[in-house]
Amino acid sequence: MDISRACKLSDLNWGALPDFPARLDRLGISVDRVSVEISDYPDSITYYTLEEAAQDVHIKGIPTRYRIHIFGKISNESFSLSVSRNTNIHGQKYLDINATGIENSKSLDSMMNFLGLEADEPITLPPHPKRKAFIAHRFDTNGTDCSDKLARFLELIGFKVVTGRAYAPKSVASKVKDRIEEQAIIFVILTPGADDIWLTQESIIGEVKGKPLIIIKEKSVEFKPGILADHEYIPFDLSNIEVGFLAILEGLRELGYLEFD
Repeated sequence: MDISRACKLSDLNWGALPDFPARLDRLGISVDRVSVEISDYPDSITYYTLEEAAQDVHIKGIPTRYRIHIFGKISNESFSLSVSRNTNIHGQKYLDINATGIENSKSLDSMMNFLGLEADEPITLPPHPKRKAFIAHRFDTNGTDCSDKLARFLELIGFKVVTGRAYAPKSVASKVKDRIEEQAIIFVILTPGADDIWLTQESIIGEVKGKPLIIIKEKSVEFKPGILADHEYIPFDLSNIEVGFLAILEGLRELGYLEFD
């Protein structure tokens, strides 16, 4: 069996290296020859005993680039082990171990444990944030018109959009709160006017924590101190909310919703 395994970038247990053949012997492996190449720019030094290499590391310090080769026999068959730490052509550091001729992966586990090495863990990419948005707005003509335009824009870039307009058999406050809590991101459109339902939405938004909040404000609206007053906002003209869409894209990209090469 041949196994190659990527390891976490950690320091090898150089102090234990001279005793490594004894550990291999317990696994039924006899060692015939070894070599240890240590790179210390501009020099690259090769040692032919593990003791000499470990002693040099003790004097000079732990290297960040090296290659260890061990050759021998296991059950009258060829065995080899290599441990390599270096930098690839992309400038990425790596540490890997390769064994040929071993009977099972447990043997490699034992060798790594003795040398102080750990298997690397696969990279788990974070999930993309949910593309669900709530739009809070005044329920008059201006607010509804701006909300519809923003909703259409968000739907074109893959968002599912919810507002507080649709009927639900519960109080306005309860309905709005439930819908906000179910969405991943909140948009607030500030337009001129007086709207009691809007005030309900505004107060509930202040209670919702941990969700991104993007405010789009019509230029003539006075931004009074209150729940939303300390947030940065995107300005727009009442007749052209689309001028703020570029800034919205920038904000969504910052939040991880959009990726551009």
